[in-house]
Amino acid sequence: MTETNDTVTEAELKQQFDDLYMHIFKYIGDFVSIPTQKYNLTFEAFMVMDNVAHSKNGQTLVELAKLEGVSKSAIARQVNVLLKENYVMQKVDPKDRRVKYITLTAAGSRVQRNLSQATDERFHRWLTFFGGKEEGERFIKVLNQANERAIEAGFVGFDSLHDKRRNSNRSSH
Repeated sequence: MTETNDTVTEAELKQQFDDLYMHIFKYIGDFVSIPTQKYNLTFEAFMVMDNVAHSKNGQTLVELAKLEGVSKSAIARQVNVLLKENYVMQKVDPKDRRVKYITLTAAGSRVQRNLSQATDERFHRWLTFFGGKEEGERFIKVLNQANERAIEAGFVGFDSLHDKRRNSNRSSH
């Protein structure tokens, strides 16, 4: 990677950014998704499973959307995949039949545990490759600053730059 300094032009900086996108950022999604592929899931669907797994009584679509910082319809798409794979089920709230709680099935619990371990191991390998905890912290700090600026500008985050809906809950996770 080329180091930046005060004499770098904006055009050169853009070229460096474009190169990084083509060689690193573009593949981060692929990198984190590799463990989920054998279960017919995306990393996003796994994150929904993980949120459900860490809830005591399950999560509603609205709660999951708030946790993930995305729309209810985006969460519904992920939940539909999880339902199709029999990793989650919906339980109707006995006090309000309009409310459905998403909970893991036994198969979903096994998959979530396996994927949690696999993604933890993959992250550890990435962190080691990246140069250790301090380098990882610096990288994450820069990405968090970019995300915070995107949110301040009215965007949910980089995954929704086209969508100007605000969601202040996303920045607190």
